[in-house]
Amino acid sequence: MFGRSQRAVFKPSVYQPGKRSRRMPRWLVLLLAGVVLGAGGVLFLQTNYGPQRLTVEQSEQLHGELSAANIDRQRLQGQVEELTQQRDAARATHDKLTTDLAQARQQIQGLNKDLALFQEAVPPDPRGGPIGIRSATLSRQPGQLTYQVLVMRDKGTAGVPFKGSLEFSIEGRYPNGRSGTITPDALPVDMDRFDNLSGTLQLPDGFIARGVTIKVLDSAQKQQAMRIYYVRS
Repeated sequence: MFGRSQRAVFKPSVYQPGKRSRRMPRWLVLLLAGVVLGAGGVLFLQTNYGPQRLTVEQSEQLHGELSAANIDRQRLQGQVEELTQQRDAARATHDKLTTDLAQARQQIQGLNKDLALFQEAVPPDPRGGPIGIRSATLSRQPGQLTYQVLVMRDKGTAGVPFKGSLEFSIEGRYPNGRSGTITPDALPVDMDRFDNLSGTLQLPDGFIARGVTIKVLDSAQKQQAMRIYYVRS
């Protein structure tokens, strides 16, 4: 009634070998081909458009230039440090000079005050007048006469400089006993408030100075002051 089922039995084809041959997968072939093409492309770009490869000589030359540039950089850095030290020293010197200048100005102010007191304390010229010979010191040595003369103006006339001359008339005696007067060249006077003149006048050999008449003359040779002093031995 029911027939027996029979399974199909696999029979190898007469056209197929006993073992099936294996082929390389297509995807692997494509991958290897892509790798080869990519590497070739990189080599092509590097060769034609990439940076040139340096030769040994070029590499040594570049290394030498880099070494020279490094030496120059170190030299310039040393110069910068030296200039910085000089700048700092100059700044310190400037600060010190500024401090010294301030101190000097304070001292000058003090000296000006002392000088003003001194000017007021000096006795006036007995003859009066806007210009006076306030004091004179005269001493003689062999062949010369040493002098120190203080000429002052009144406070109200200060501000306009006075230009004139100081004239000496030296009375004395020669070695033969004859009296005489010597008039050396006049000394220039240029002052605002006062002028302190000092120096040495040459005398003839053997001439002994006894007294000196001192005159102050203006630029027109007009007498502005006059005093007579005895000479100290």
